[in-house]
Amino acid sequence: MVKLNILSINAHPHDFTHMAGTLGIHKAKGDNVTVVSLTPGTNVHNEKKHDELMKPESERDMDIINQPDDEIKKIKIEELEKACAVFDIDDVRVLDYPQPFRLSEFPEAIKSLADIILDTRPHVLIMQSPFPRAHHGRPGVSADDHIETALATIEAKALAGVPGSEGIAPHSIATTLYPGVYFNNNEVDFTVDISDWFEKRVAAEEMYVSQGHTPEWSKRRMLVSLGNSGWFAHTLYAESFVREAPELVSEIPMSPLSIRSVEEPIMEKFERMIGEKGKDF
Repeated sequence: MVKLNILSINAHPHDFTHMAGTLGIHKAKGDNVTVVSLTPGTNVHNEKKHDELMKPESERDMDIINQPDDEIKKIKIEELEKACAVFDIDDVRVLDYPQPFRLSEFPEAIKSLADIILDTRPHVLIMQSPFPRAHHGRPGVSADDHIETALATIEAKALAGVPGSEGIAPHSIATTLYPGVYFNNNEVDFTVDISDWFEKRVAAEEMYVSQGHTPEWSKRRMLVSLGNSGWFAHTLYAESFVREAPELVSEIPMSPLSIRSVEEPIMEKFERMIGEKGKDF
């Protein structure tokens, strides 16, 4: 059995959570997992500062308003490290690109990511979706950190695959995936059952205190988001993924979980989909 190298490249520290359970499963199997955030997330989801700025000037807490960026950055990085630690992931790399991140302004990000690819030499890359989606399924036209990070990652993949002048062997990635949160349920390619990892997903979500993620909010968010993916896959909680391209296989892939789903009695399936965790609301 090949020990996989898995690389996750994201725009912000919290984006890691969209695949956290799946990465935890692979880390527990002995695979190598590296998590990268292109930005430290200093200027996004600073909910306390947002709410203070919405108040009349006379009512604002100036300690929150004037909190130094370096202090916020440190908090954001620590939150990602703590969230990854829930899944025993310790290879966490946060780059220092600013927000909003635009590749045209910071093309050197391509080399930064290519260096990480050459260092970790992943078999599997999980990256931001490069496909902007707008209202009614229209193509999106506005840039954002996620799309720009995806574009930088695509260019980095290409750069890493070309022999360079530094004496480092090029590297091509076998499988590239996008988190299913950027797609509709009928567009995903496969779904990972993380029902046994639900508590860890909630615990990881709770680490993002700077984003206002209270225990109650974290649990509700996971019940709804992971429960939605699980529902469409006939399980309790799940994370979904979309492939960048068709994958070469030696035979028709068939998961025992898919076979179980069609062979088990319907009422047993219902009970399994509810589970003890599903009764705890």
